[in-house]
Amino acid sequence: MHLHVCMLLGFRYSRIMRVVPQIEIASYITHFGHHVTWILPSEESDEFQERSYHNIRLFVIPCRFKTGVMHPLSKVLYALRIVRFVLQNVRSKNYSLIFVRDGTFNGLLALYLKRRHHIPLVFEMSNPIEQRALIHRTYSRFPHFRAVTGILDRHLTMHILKNADLVLPTTKWMADDFSAKGIAREKMLPYPNGVDLERFSCGAGERIRAEHRLGGQAVFVYVGTMDRERDLTILIRSFARVQRQIASARLLMVGDGTDRGRLEECACDLGVDGGIVFTGRVRPEEIPDYIDAANAGVSIIPPLDVYKLSSPIKMLEYMAMGRPVVANEEIPEQKEAVDASCGGVLVKYDPESIAAGMLRLCEDPVRAGEMGERGRAWVVKNRSYEAMARHLEERYLDLKKGSATFPD
Repeated sequence: MHLHVCMLLGFRYSRIMRVVPQIEIASYITHFGHHVTWILPSEESDEFQERSYHNIRLFVIPCRFKTGVMHPLSKVLYALRIVRFVLQNVRSKNYSLIFVRDGTFNGLLALYLKRRHHIPLVFEMSNPIEQRALIHRTYSRFPHFRAVTGILDRHLTMHILKNADLVLPTTKWMADDFSAKGIAREKMLPYPNGVDLERFSCGAGERIRAEHRLGGQAVFVYVGTMDRERDLTILIRSFARVQRQIASARLLMVGDGTDRGRLEECACDLGVDGGIVFTGRVRPEEIPDYIDAANAGVSIIPPLDVYKLSSPIKMLEYMAMGRPVVANEEIPEQKEAVDASCGGVLVKYDPESIAAGMLRLCEDPVRAGEMGERGRAWVVKNRSYEAMARHLEERYLDLKKGSATFPD
């Protein structure tokens, strides 16, 4: 019994596009004999194109999003273009189901396809509904307007969630939140982050150590966004405590964001700027190299409600690389993973506790190494692409069996 999954995606196709783990996991079912087709926009082409990507069929829809007053019009024109293409494409293909990640417009289009062609809808939500509104307000030049459109987006998203055949919340805690909002629990499958073990097994750590003159056994790495809402000054303050005990300690801050300047100022004010390396944005394929250069990974996330429902990818990537982790226990996904794997140290969200956890790993390198090995073994069993894709395949096949009009 084979499936053909159509995935309506919002990220833009390019030769250097970055595909998030959940999309790669959902597409991994091609390894099991199923077929996957992506339909997504691209600004690199002025015409419709058919391409391939890792055994996946791609239909690339041209889009040119103008700036200024022409921006809304360009989005409307793209919407008309993709609707016309999708309606024609679905009539000519024998799709088993439609998969949508986050997008409200794509979700509404998929709901129409479900009703018109009786194709089940799988809707993935990577962030809580409230976090989507927070992101819009934070990055928009018109926050008050975004606050109003955010209310409409919330109602439309709830409509999609209630009518989807399978809902994929990022964590079981997000599933609890959706259940409290009226989404049927039996049609949800928690769908946390996973790790591509082909990428995150080894890296060129020695090159990174030589490039940044990193020595000793006290090198920590943080990989991720450095935006204001993350408030990573707490990590800088924690590291300052560590360096008072171990002068040779180093911290790799890998990534970029709107708050990077303030973080660099904080490091300078605390006198630890010489011990912290801000790499700036790096290519995705280089991330394993930076993790490999470190002795331990740090995943410190503010205990806000929107983050408590999240699935931190950085912690899993550290573990996949065999590095012990320091993670704050207020994030349920982190606490569960570290408790289950014994792959690191759980700390509280305060500088003293975080520093103590980092020092604990430095004081016993042998035990830290054993934690790293246990963490990797847990990721291989529970969070590899193959393990997670198998769970998703099982639910897909259940959908097929439960739909009388499901295409074969």
